Amino acid sequence: MLYPDFRELMELGVRTPGMDLAARRKAVSVMTGDYKSPFRGRGLEFEEVRAYAPGDDVRNIDWRVTARTGRPHLKLYSEDRERSVLVCIDRNDSMRFGTRVTFKSIQAARAAALIGWAAVRDNDRIGSSLFGNVPEGQRFFGPRRSRRSLWRMLKLLCDKKDHYKQPMALADHLQLLGKAAPSGSLVFIISDFLDLGHDLKKRLADLHARADVVLISVNDPADGKLTKAGTIIFSKGQERIAIDTDDREGLRAYERAWNRNRQILDDMVRSLRLGFVQISTDRDVRTDLALGLRRLRKTGGRGAGPKRTASGAA
Repeated sequence: MLYPDFRELMELGVRTPGMDLAARRKAVSVMTGDYKSPFRGRGLEFEEVRAYAPGDDVRNIDWRVTARTGRPHLKLYSEDRERSVLVCIDRNDSMRFGTRVTFKSIQAARAAALIGWAAVRDNDRIGSSLFGNVPEGQRFFGPRRSRRSLWRMLKLLCDKKDHYKQPMALADHLQLLGKAAPSGSLVFIISDFLDLGHDLKKRLADLHARADVVLISVNDPADGKLTKAGTIIFSKGQERIAIDTDDREGLRAYERAWNRNRQILDDMVRSLRLGFVQISTDRDVRTDLALGLRRLRKTGGRGAGPKRTASGAA
């Protein structure tokens, strides 16, 4: 199955309770209407004081505790707030790939549906943006507190029409998303992150300045390591690339390119302090998503960067 099944995505809303939403509501509070934000801000409910860490907002330094201890300390705050949840999905050709169980595009759609249903269930506003194989190369739907907003995203994810003129890079799409995302939104970006354009880090930083950002990397084991299977054709829009998997040096070069990609992505996640979740085509998407988001909650919204194996959990 190359394209998501609309009925399956709709049924995930019924099957979501099997993921133990009560536990997710506490551990993965990024999906709840009464979300306790880990934002460090002013004029909010005081929560605790902790030692300063590189990258923390210096405006929240507790000077009294700092003077008393001789080491910088921060005041942490939280607030009760509703959220706009935005789900950004990569629909470029590289997502239509899979060697185990299913395709990356299918897992991405399932992850988007699970996030969307959780937001609807908790009466949050849900919006979406899609880039790649969609009309005009990219689409944005503003957050609404309605099932229709989710339904529209799911329908487009299941669209089998070929809208391609040329691939749409995530960095280019973020020009739109960065301007359109409401301030204070929670933004999930679902992609294989194989195209880390030179402007991507800056665009992510700009988006992260106004929203919480979680990267969900959907990968197939063959993204990082190919097995011998003769010549494999990869496509990128109208471009076609052939790789001879019987060529040892070619396979080593392929793996080196993957490792470079993961290192760049890891550096980006850590330096910008983004959330990160890893999903694989050969594992249950609900398990990967729930575990990844639970880790984010434990780390205050920041996840470990990607491992250098396509199927390894971050």
